[in-house]
Amino acid sequence: MTDSAQPSKARLKSWSIGLVFLLVIGLAVFISMQQGPVSVQTAPVSNRALQITVNEQGRTRAQEPFTIAAPFYGQLQRTTKIEGDKIAVGDVLNTIAVAPENLRTRAVLEANLAAAQARLNAAQASVEETQSVLQRTAQELQRRERLLAQRLIGQEERDRFAQSLAAAQTREAAAQANLQAARADIEGAKSQLIGIDALSPTGLVPIIAPVQGTIQRVFEKSQRIVNAGTPLFQISDRDSLELVIDLLTQEAVKVSAGDEILITGWGGEQTLRGRVKYIEPEAFTKYSALGVEEQRVNIIGELTDPNPGLGAEYRIEAAIVVAENNNALTIPTSALFRRNNNWHTFVATDGTASLRALEIGQRSTDYAEVIAGVEAGEEVIVFPSDLVNDGVEIQRISQ
Repeated sequence: MTDSAQPSKARLKSWSIGLVFLLVIGLAVFISMQQGPVSVQTAPVSNRALQITVNEQGRTRAQEPFTIAAPFYGQLQRTTKIEGDKIAVGDVLNTIAVAPENLRTRAVLEANLAAAQARLNAAQASVEETQSVLQRTAQELQRRERLLAQRLIGQEERDRFAQSLAAAQTREAAAQANLQAARADIEGAKSQLIGIDALSPTGLVPIIAPVQGTIQRVFEKSQRIVNAGTPLFQISDRDSLELVIDLLTQEAVKVSAGDEILITGWGGEQTLRGRVKYIEPEAFTKYSALGVEEQRVNIIGELTDPNPGLGAEYRIEAAIVVAENNNALTIPTSALFRRNNNWHTFVATDGTASLRALEIGQRSTDYAEVIAGVEAGEEVIVFPSDLVNDGVEIQRISQ
């Protein structure tokens, strides 16, 4: 009796577990049948202008800053100039006392003039060199454009030569600016020698502004003895500003000279516009706030809109436009999700959610270009929850 009773008890226990399992499944099905439609928000698939940007913080800087140094050893007088003062070419910034009978001082001034003449010769040679390179680069670009028209080369090679031309133009402009500065140095050196033999032992030699612009920094404000070469003033050249945006190298490769820059976060409500002048050829290492080592490169741009009052070293938010499509079929990025290594979305169809696989093109922060998978006018579910599945009943709610 005992042995036959044990299998009966085991069989009864097995049947009890199975019955409980079936009751749980039945209860789950009953609850799911009692659950109403899932509330969702939808957005239309539509054609719109799509703008792809690379976003990063940046700053402004003086385009051609000039640092004026003490021309010789002497006693610098107290200056009346302060940061922010507007100056013109030839303005007296300060004076420095020199003993005229000191032959060493006269020799230093004459050597300064000779050095300025040498810098002028070097600047003239640099201008001639950059002009030659610019002419050759322009010819190479024309040749590539002809080859592109004949389909013998690709667009990428033509664009590379276009970027080389832009860089050559920038270098030629910089060489012209250096030539102008060298000519100003000549005039400044000559002016310091004028009448030096007639000066008294307490005579003063003026420190002349070589360019027009704004005083950015006054390095020495008080009267004191200074050595030759001591920095005294930093002046912006005609208040021209550049935009400096350091991007990750992975993002910088998408940027080309001439790309539009949309500037926000500068303190005003309007969006300022600029353009990329050139990309610096060498990257640098920078550590993020989390201590991650990053390779970055500076993108140099310029304002195309009038300057609303920005100065040097002002912070900005820059969005560099790297691609545009004025009539792209788009879907909100909030409606996209990855499944099986492919992009998908849920389409609202006759009160139910329908799972669709998508082929996606360019993506911005808010919208993505749809190559295939949905059509204009269809409604997609944005921010789908875990309750949304293929075929589930849905109910739209107002946004």
